[in-house]
Amino acid sequence: MRALFERSLGAAGLHLAEGWKVWEAYREFEQAVLLTIAEDNIETKSKQVDIVRSIFRRQLTVPLANHADTLRDYREWEEQQGTKVGDEADELAGLPPNVVSSYAKAMKVCSKYKPIEELIASGKAGDAELLHNYQLYIGLEEDTGDPARVQVIYERAIADFPITSELWLKYTEYLDSNLKVPSIIKTVYARAVQNCPWVGELWKRYLLALERCGAQENEIFPVYEKSLQSGLQTPTEYLDLFLTRADSLRRMLKSESNETEKQADLKQLWETFDHASQFLTTYFPDYVDRSLQLYRYWARLAVHLGNDVMAARGVWENLIKSSGWMTEVWKGYISMELELRNIKEARSIYRRCYSRKFEANGAELMCDEWLRFEREYGSLEDYDRAVLKVRPRLAEVKAMQLAQEVKGGAVHSSGVTTQAAATAVERPKGRESLQKERDQVVTSNKRKRGLGHKDYDALSKRQKSTKRSTKETIIVNQEKDPNQQEKVDTEMKADKSMSRIGHQSEDSKSSTSKQQVYTDRCTAFVSNIPFEVTEEQLHEFFSSSGGLKDVRMLRDRYTGRPRGIAYIEFESEDFLSAAIQKNRQKLFGRPISVAQSNPDMGRSKPTHGATARHGRGGGSRPTDERTEKLEILHDKLDQPRGGSVMVGHRRGGHVKLTGSNTFAVPRRLVKPLGWGASEQRPAEAGEEAPKSNEEFRKLLLQS
Repeated sequence: MRALFERSLGAAGLHLAEGWKVWEAYREFEQAVLLTIAEDNIETKSKQVDIVRSIFRRQLTVPLANHADTLRDYREWEEQQGTKVGDEADELAGLPPNVVSSYAKAMKVCSKYKPIEELIASGKAGDAELLHNYQLYIGLEEDTGDPARVQVIYERAIADFPITSELWLKYTEYLDSNLKVPSIIKTVYARAVQNCPWVGELWKRYLLALERCGAQENEIFPVYEKSLQSGLQTPTEYLDLFLTRADSLRRMLKSESNETEKQADLKQLWETFDHASQFLTTYFPDYVDRSLQLYRYWARLAVHLGNDVMAARGVWENLIKSSGWMTEVWKGYISMELELRNIKEARSIYRRCYSRKFEANGAELMCDEWLRFEREYGSLEDYDRAVLKVRPRLAEVKAMQLAQEVKGGAVHSSGVTTQAAATAVERPKGRESLQKERDQVVTSNKRKRGLGHKDYDALSKRQKSTKRSTKETIIVNQEKDPNQQEKVDTEMKADKSMSRIGHQSEDSKSSTSKQQVYTDRCTAFVSNIPFEVTEEQLHEFFSSSGGLKDVRMLRDRYTGRPRGIAYIEFESEDFLSAAIQKNRQKLFGRPISVAQSNPDMGRSKPTHGATARHGRGGGSRPTDERTEKLEILHDKLDQPRGGSVMVGHRRGGHVKLTGSNTFAVPRRLVKPLGWGASEQRPAEAGEEAPKSNEEFRKLLLQS
């Protein structure tokens, strides 16, 4: 019974408002034992008197609410035993000096905590205010440096707020760093994960606490299995659990001396990594870990613990199959090979990845990385070979970036926004869809039509159909009536005037739907922006330059993903010059490129007889922005700007021939490489005239 009372004192005896009840019950028990001892058993009775006196004095040194009553009861009990304690001048006279000093400290603590105790005990405060009061109380107790009293306050707070995860996190952190009693720590963590199983940090700390307390594998593994079934909400929490488990197994391997058990632990470590990879892929297929913590760790341990380089390479190869569009994967693979001084293997990886399709400017980064690698590790011949490989790839990448910029600028100017633009970074599209989009952008110089073009298309189609039917009718009837030509001219002029009127009306309609016109006169063009950067963060980065008016971040027209480029508009040239000074400065660890936007580039001279088309709705900009940038693209690729070869078709109209579609060109139009568009193909001696369809049909029937 005495041991039970001692345990109760440790659990509740320090409760400032209610702890005196436990002390009083303990004293009453010991006094009852004293009464049962016979008077002639002097030695036993004397020992029991000392026990009761010790309980009184211990209670006087503990900050409790009824200290005055306890002192009065003690003086009365001592008088019954024939001992005088206290007098009119000093109520503590006759007590040992240590008890007197401890009693004085306890009284000061009681006066210090009394206001908070009254607030907590009143029961009038709401949950938020009550929790705040408990946190203040805990802070005061932590300042005193008494772990036992701090534990009591935490237990009181948790009794009122059992599912408040913040309390459990602070409580367990305090126990780990201050109390360090294995039995108490294990019990508290078991209660914490039982009340808040959705908190991954508690499970992680629980596993670490078990390892600190020297728990065996048969005690740690069930907790780990239970944590994976606790219903955590985010993939990062599960990743932390897997990494914590891998850390524990790695430490076990280093301390293991038995080779058989060491191999068993190593196998269990590989199974943990494999389970982690499959678990995250199955339950969080869209999760992207840019840091690659799991796979870097896995490959490094395979090399240094398992002495198996092929297994480490297998880790990276499997990751390339699922996430080869990330530059971080290839960089991690190459970094491992360089760490092992495998220069040839690293070079082969660069040769594999430089032509891959990456998000944003990843291909450009990998090309630059390859050249840097050859400068630092390769010979001059290796560097020259790399340059020959990289140079055309960089030209291709720059062309695609310019095309994406053109398409992104058109989407931005139309005022279209999507919900996907505000979400986190997503996986890029597949190879076929990306190539299809790029081909459409490069081979077409048409602007994206706005809201007012649907009716205009129908009108223009009707007008074209009317023109054709009118022409055909007049050609047939021209033989009958020679004066019909004058009527034809009149009707054609009327059609043209109506077409112009319809076009102008539609332009005026689309101008009303246009939201904003950008002149880009004091604008900086920013590229190589990390994908996780938002407009607000970009605004904050350039706000130090001053005079910032607008931030326009270009996004993918289908997915809403950032493209890594943006336009930053400033109030004057001075502010723009200050912003350009930030060129090559790092934003989220990546150097960004800042240059002045030049809206006049490529718009001065219309090519091949084509007039400069105005922007949507006839705005203030004199040329189409996409036409300007496509002209720049043609200049970079050394291609003529005037469009593709137009070949007449027997059904009317023309066929545009682009790219490698030379199979559709009549033989008389085919020219050797190097012949310009204006140069005529010389006639060949004895050249046969092209045959008609009827002549081909007769030849087939004869054969």
